[in-house]
Amino acid sequence: MEKIRMAVIGIGTMGKKYAKMIQEGRISGMCLGAVCCRSHESSQWAKAELGGELPVFQDTEKLFDASELFDACLIVTPHKLHPEMIIQAFDKGKHIFCDKPIGVSMRQCLKIRQKAEEKDLVFAMMFHQRMYPKYERIHELLESGTLGQIRRILMENSRYYRTWHYHKSGSWRSSWRGEGGGALLNQGQHLLDIWQWLFGMPESLYALIPYGKYNDFSVDDEATIVMKYPDKKTAVFILTTGEGTWTERLEIVGSKGTLLLEDSHLTLHLYDRDLEEYKRTASCNSREELKERVTEETFPQDEEPYEEMLADFAQAVLEKRPVRVNGLEGLNSLELTNAAYLSAWMGAPVSLPIDEVQYERELEKRIREEI
Repeated sequence: MEKIRMAVIGIGTMGKKYAKMIQEGRISGMCLGAVCCRSHESSQWAKAELGGELPVFQDTEKLFDASELFDACLIVTPHKLHPEMIIQAFDKGKHIFCDKPIGVSMRQCLKIRQKAEEKDLVFAMMFHQRMYPKYERIHELLESGTLGQIRRILMENSRYYRTWHYHKSGSWRSSWRGEGGGALLNQGQHLLDIWQWLFGMPESLYALIPYGKYNDFSVDDEATIVMKYPDKKTAVFILTTGEGTWTERLEIVGSKGTLLLEDSHLTLHLYDRDLEEYKRTASCNSREELKERVTEETFPQDEEPYEEMLADFAQAVLEKRPVRVNGLEGLNSLELTNAAYLSAWMGAPVSLPIDEVQYERELEKRIREEI
C-alpha cells in the first residue's frame, strides 16, 4: 500500500479544510476515499468541490457498511459524537485520527482505552500545537533538565477571543446539551494538551469558573485553575475567550533558572548554580553571589501544521510505527476539563482521577437546567 485512503466524517469548517488538503494531494501518503456529512448543504459542497466520483454518505452506518472504500477515519463531528465514531471505527478495523476533544466526559470515553489496547491500529489526536517550534523547544529544555526542579508554573492565554457570531455559528455550540462545555472543552483542549505534555498530570485541582461571564449562556468563557502536584510544584492555568488583547504567556520557574514565553518570544534566565546548592553554600543573605545568564529566542509566527500532522499519521500507518500524538493522550486534557468543571460546580478541590459517575450526574443536571 503506497497511500492510505481516508474517510472524513463531518464536513463542517475543519472537515472541509481537511478534505480539500487530502483531495488536492497535499498530504504525503494519503488520498481521499470517502466523506460523510449529515446536512444536504455539506453533501452538495462535497460533490461540487471534491469531485463527482468521490463517495459521499449522509449516514455513518452506511459509510461503515462500505468500509472497503477506506483504511482510516478522520473524525471531525460535533464533540459528543467522537467516542461513538471512534468505537465504530475500531470495530471496523480502521485507523483513527480524531479532532479534539476526544469526547465530552470521561465516562463517555470508557471503552476507548479498552478498544485501543485490543486493536493493533493507529489512533491519533489533532493536537497540532505540539509541533509549534516554541513548544518543542520548551519540551526539549524540560526533558534535558536545563531548568532543574520545576517549582512553579503559570500559563495565561486570551488568544481565542470569540464573538456572539461564533457562538451562534452552530446550534450545538457553547452549550452543555450540544457541545458538552465551553472554552475549556473547545479551545482549551489544545492548551491543556500542551500542559499535560510538558508538566504531566496534577494530583488535584481547584477551579474558579464564572460561567457565562462574557456571554448569555451557561457554559464557560473563562477559567482559572490552580493545580497541585505531589512534589509541591504549584501551577496556575488561565484561559479566557472574552478579552480583546491577545495574551500568550507561559512562565516556568525552576531551581536552575526561569523560562518566560510571551507569544513567540522566549527568555531564559539560567543560574550558575542550582538554587538548592546556592542557598546552602552562599555566605550572603540573598542573590548577591548568584550569577545568571540571559538568552532570548524568537520563533516564527505559528502556522497550523495540519498537513504535517496528517502526513505523520499516514506514515505511521504505512510504516507501522507510533504516531506523533497518541489518541489516548486526549483523555488527559479531557480529564483536566472534567475535573475543572466539577470543581467549579462543587466549589471544592477535585482529586484525579475524577469520580466519573459524579461528573456525569452533575453534567446531566446542567443539561436539564439549561434554557
